[in-house]
Amino acid sequence: MNSSSFQSLYSLLKGEVRPRLPAFAAVFAFAALTAFAQKAPILLMEPLLKRVLFPLEGAAEVREAGKGVFGWIRDLKHQATDYCFGAPGSSLDPTKAIGMILALIALFAVVGAISEFMFNWTSRRVALGLVIDMRMRLARHLLSLSMRYHGERHFGDLLSRISSDVNSTLQSVNVILKDVTQLPFLVVGSLLVAFFTAPMPTLCVLAVMPLIAVPIGVLGKRVRKRSKKSLSSLGASVEVLTQMFTGIRTVKAFRAEERELARYGAVNDHYLSLAMRTVRAIASIEAWTAFLSTLGLGLLIAVIVLINKDRKFFNDSGEMGAFLLSIALIYGHVKRLTNAIGKVQESAGAADRLQGLLDEPPDIVERRGAHALESLGRGVRFEGVTFTYPGTDKPALQGVDLELRTGETLALVGASGAGKTTLVDLVARFIEPSSGRITVDGHDLRELTLDSWTKQYAMVGQVPFLFHTSILENIRYGKPDATPAEVEAAARAANIHEFIQGLPEKYETAVGDAGARLSGGQRQRLTIARAILKGAPLLLLDEATSALDSESEAVVQEALDRLVVGRTVVVIAHRLSTIRNADRIAVLEAGRVVELGTHDELLARRGAYWRFHSVQFPEGRDAPLEAETRR
Repeated sequence: MNSSSFQSLYSLLKGEVRPRLPAFAAVFAFAALTAFAQKAPILLMEPLLKRVLFPLEGAAEVREAGKGVFGWIRDLKHQATDYCFGAPGSSLDPTKAIGMILALIALFAVVGAISEFMFNWTSRRVALGLVIDMRMRLARHLLSLSMRYHGERHFGDLLSRISSDVNSTLQSVNVILKDVTQLPFLVVGSLLVAFFTAPMPTLCVLAVMPLIAVPIGVLGKRVRKRSKKSLSSLGASVEVLTQMFTGIRTVKAFRAEERELARYGAVNDHYLSLAMRTVRAIASIEAWTAFLSTLGLGLLIAVIVLINKDRKFFNDSGEMGAFLLSIALIYGHVKRLTNAIGKVQESAGAADRLQGLLDEPPDIVERRGAHALESLGRGVRFEGVTFTYPGTDKPALQGVDLELRTGETLALVGASGAGKTTLVDLVARFIEPSSGRITVDGHDLRELTLDSWTKQYAMVGQVPFLFHTSILENIRYGKPDATPAEVEAAARAANIHEFIQGLPEKYETAVGDAGARLSGGQRQRLTIARAILKGAPLLLLDEATSALDSESEAVVQEALDRLVVGRTVVVIAHRLSTIRNADRIAVLEAGRVVELGTHDELLARRGAYWRFHSVQFPEGRDAPLEAETRR
């Protein structure tokens, strides 16, 4: 048996396994008790044949003391039989004998049923607990990763890992705790019954059983390797499906339904091809096991019959019948065990993929001894900050020196790709500088606790995001313990209260998936209400009105004007008309701050800012720039 699959699962789940060691011990104990209760009745076959069904053969028995290494087993067996049914040749009431046998079988049945129930209940509870805890650990780890990781990841593949790979791991754990745990006890139980009946033939069986493990070990490696490839292909399939429905408006606008279906079909065909390779390897394991088990049983019977003529392994047909029945039962158990191991091998690829997620190192880590921040103090400073996105050669920001003073509004202006959003992400600590540092009131941002820093700022982005829940819960996301009165006050300040009051369910109205039931302006005002409710002293505004029409922009801008009062603000500007009154404006080009000053100062220099202004306001007319893409 290839143990690497079990090692992969243990490596993935060891953090969840260790606290449950007592529960695992209980699973093994119930499995052993169940195996004993199921196999013990086979021992009654010999006295049933010799003492009840064919008493003449039993009466004619001439006993000798047990000889050889295993003679004590025969003596012990005779003592137990005599205790229950009397000595050979003594008068025996068949009715009482059958009653004794039925009573013993009933006892074993009751014990077996109770232990089987407890085994299944305990094993399933442990399996579900393991995987639920692992899901929580996986979600916690993914949430701990920076925006760098989430910006690079393939959402469809990540969704496939969290859903199908976790489910595959759950099935594997169920198989291990049920079949892979119980079936070996059943095999051992059958072997013990066979050994108690006929020791030497049983040792012969043990000698050839390892041969069955050879194909399992060889083919199991193929199953694991091919399973991982097929799961990766499944992730690609989910990725295509996710993009298809996320961009459904674009698909329909270009009448590209058949084109997308063809792409989805091609990915699925590739997945089917890889999955069938895994199926072939699993089928080969099961076929080899069936062949070797059946052939081995036939050869064993032939060898025993031939050898028994001279060596007399069996004294009578009762012993031989009990032995052959025990060995025949092993075949079924081994076949089921092989199938179970195949399932574990198949899910090993899922475990490897999940482990790959958990091995992704967090790059935003709270340092040991980090201290809490009470306020912005003197403000935020960029000191020689450079940032380069992984996989790129050109820095997004280069040697930025910039100061954000407490209580001022700093606007960021620049063409697409100038580094505006990267700078805001650095302030939010979604990412960390490649070199240089950012300080808050003189403290390196990396030396502050994450909780204390995130309490200091609120963010309103270009694309408002709402959770699929009520309006009340979406606003309260900024302050989970807020009272209804506080939520209403925030909604009024964001110019959204009157609209909410006009809805049938008012604040309990569900907004739909990502706020699909609301307009863009309504969604943006709800995110502004969320930021107002949080009450943070620092605001990060990332082109909060650029995607809105003129009427919605005016309402949202009015809400933003209320929001910024008395706060420190960093705003990414799309329309220069919205930042005329900013205390200072920083102009970025190719990741560098090339100009810094007030609106009037920058216009007077006739530099980069003047060129942006000239494009937007030719001859005094407002001509907004094309929408910028982020970063």
